[in-house]
Amino acid sequence: MATDPTDAPQRRSYWSHSVTRAVARWYGRFVRAGLTVLGGLAFLVLGLTFLNYVVLSTPRDRAYRDIDPNVGFCRQGLAKGWTILADQGRGHIGEFMQANDGGWADPSDDEDAAVAKDPAWGRRFRCALQRHIVPSTRPDGQPLDYYLGFLELKEDGEPYALVSADAGTTDIEIDAAMLQHAAETEMREHHMAASQVTPIQSQLDVLKQHLATGSNFVLVFIHGWRHDAQVGDTNVADLRLYAAHAVRFVRQRCASEPVYCDMKVTAIYVGWRGARVDERGLRRMFGNWLGGAISTLSAGTTLFDRKPVAESVAPGTISALRSLETVLAPTGPSDPRHNRMLVVGHSLGGDMLATGLRDDLVKMVRRHQPGTLMPPVLGDLVVLVNPAAEATKWTSIQREVWARTAFHTDINTPAAAVIADNDFFPDRQKPVVVSITAALAFPAGGLRAGDCAWIGLDLNDRFRAARARIREALAATASMFDSGVDYDWATHDLFPTFKFDFRPASAYLDRLAAHYEGRQPAGQGCETPRPPGLLASLATLPLRALAVVLRTFPFQVTAPEDSHTIGNLDPPRPATGVLADALPSAAPFGTTHELLGHHAVGIEPHHPYATLADAPIDCPLSNRWLIRARAAQKAQYGLFWDSDILGPEEPGVVGQGPPAAQFLHGLELSGMAPITRANDPFWNMRAFDNALSRHDGYRLTSFICAVAQLVLDDTTGGVVPLTGRMDDPDHPMVNPTP
Repeated sequence: MATDPTDAPQRRSYWSHSVTRAVARWYGRFVRAGLTVLGGLAFLVLGLTFLNYVVLSTPRDRAYRDIDPNVGFCRQGLAKGWTILADQGRGHIGEFMQANDGGWADPSDDEDAAVAKDPAWGRRFRCALQRHIVPSTRPDGQPLDYYLGFLELKEDGEPYALVSADAGTTDIEIDAAMLQHAAETEMREHHMAASQVTPIQSQLDVLKQHLATGSNFVLVFIHGWRHDAQVGDTNVADLRLYAAHAVRFVRQRCASEPVYCDMKVTAIYVGWRGARVDERGLRRMFGNWLGGAISTLSAGTTLFDRKPVAESVAPGTISALRSLETVLAPTGPSDPRHNRMLVVGHSLGGDMLATGLRDDLVKMVRRHQPGTLMPPVLGDLVVLVNPAAEATKWTSIQREVWARTAFHTDINTPAAAVIADNDFFPDRQKPVVVSITAALAFPAGGLRAGDCAWIGLDLNDRFRAARARIREALAATASMFDSGVDYDWATHDLFPTFKFDFRPASAYLDRLAAHYEGRQPAGQGCETPRPPGLLASLATLPLRALAVVLRTFPFQVTAPEDSHTIGNLDPPRPATGVLADALPSAAPFGTTHELLGHHAVGIEPHHPYATLADAPIDCPLSNRWLIRARAAQKAQYGLFWDSDILGPEEPGVVGQGPPAAQFLHGLELSGMAPITRANDPFWNMRAFDNALSRHDGYRLTSFICAVAQLVLDDTTGGVVPLTGRMDDPDHPMVNPTP
């Protein structure tokens, strides 16, 4: 049978049209699927936005601890003290010991449990000033007695007024008649003239009145993201833990230094709307697992709408704390009071302090007279714990110091000038601001190609001991990565992502993929990487692909000082040299010190709140440790001082022990020289996870003690008393005469 010559072209045309139609159909399906996915994502975003801003939102302007302390049940609590939390908590100590969270949660200090047992505590815990007692269970034991005050601010930085309360559950606004009655009562009871009476209208007024007499150790805590001052908030419990520790520390010092014997401890919780999603309400409604998942997803989108709020609250917070500082400042040389004030800001609370104090600190450096002590900027010391603040808020201060000091010689700068600038701050200078962040890895900046070969050398050269120390540290790092890295993920990875810098998130995905493949992440160890199995490679392929996309995403913010946080900006290592060298960085800005615990991870126990009166806690005096550490490195102008290596004791000074944790100047075995002088008062510390871990892992007794020692003890002998910066009637710039 003959074949029509036109059949082949027709068949080709038919198949061509068929393929085209099939491709078009599949393309249409792909587009529809893509649009469906995009629509679903848009719906999810809109749904989350609706949930966050409407359904799950916390009240915008709401104070949680605003009941006037003169109300009956508040006044009774101040007179007798409350033991309810510790008494009830002892029944939960078994839960604490069996918990698998590493001891970071403490069921022995739970306001919600007390309220569930007796709803009246829901009102009592709202008192603006409280007195708590942790009883001892030993016949010869002593209870721990401290005060807890609150200072809450609205989203615009305005303070809240106090409210009164009736016998039921109704709040009553305080009016002029009530203020008049309170003022007349105070005049009558204390035999005061009307001009001496200040009406108590706010939480700040309560605190100023409370701190006006006697000696005080004031511990201020400014909370961060996903927290507020609600009854049951875990950050309030954290502050109670710190306060109870502080009572133990003060009492221990009384035996050697009598000025501490009459000192009362007052913890002040600075509250603001850091939690826009009612996470605790979601957990109550849906249970811990489902409610926790929903709340975490919902709250995760609120970091950068809470950050502007923290920064807008900063001026009001700073002025309020300066008012307290003025009350605590000595009125003259004969003032018998012995006051100390420590201000701690965590997460966005650290950002609040960094924002509110930056201009003051820049001005202080510019006006600083070389060779003189720089005074504190707020209280006795400001400590930022895992601050969620841009690194520029720290490097702007570092640049001011850097501009005023010579670090190397040139044709216009003789060696004598460089040496003289070592005393720009004297050796008795105490720290003014300390930032502490749970770091990711050792050494700072990680390992580069060639480091492992040098570390593995077996030569009896001048670096032999250094290589041994590096190998030991890397072994600990390897085990850390095997078990999961316990660093501050929120400020290291999440913060830059919200700042449109996806490179840390990309590195996180690479580390996660390496963990699933059973390998060490690149640049974090010297073990020979073994090739991953086929299944592991396939399982981690999406992670690595997404990491590449994030790492190469266009138009990212590429300036680390703008996208990284204060404690996650390490100065770049010099291009030459080995890890044991100390060569200058070309960009000497970022982290400056390191903090290590004295025990391996997991060795130091966490002490439940209810046991603190009897727990084996030791926080001895550490007078002069800082100046002695600098003196031990006198041959190199104090550089690389180490709190575990101290010079000779000063005669006539009691309690010259080391601090409870190891402080190091410079970044150890990183190949870099310190970027600051030995006496610099601005410490930007990388903390290892045996001292501070995770975003909220600041509950170890050694960490609490080490921070408290910087304020309670005279670490250098350079005494600068608290300074009143406000409410000075004799200062013409404070209260000018009209």
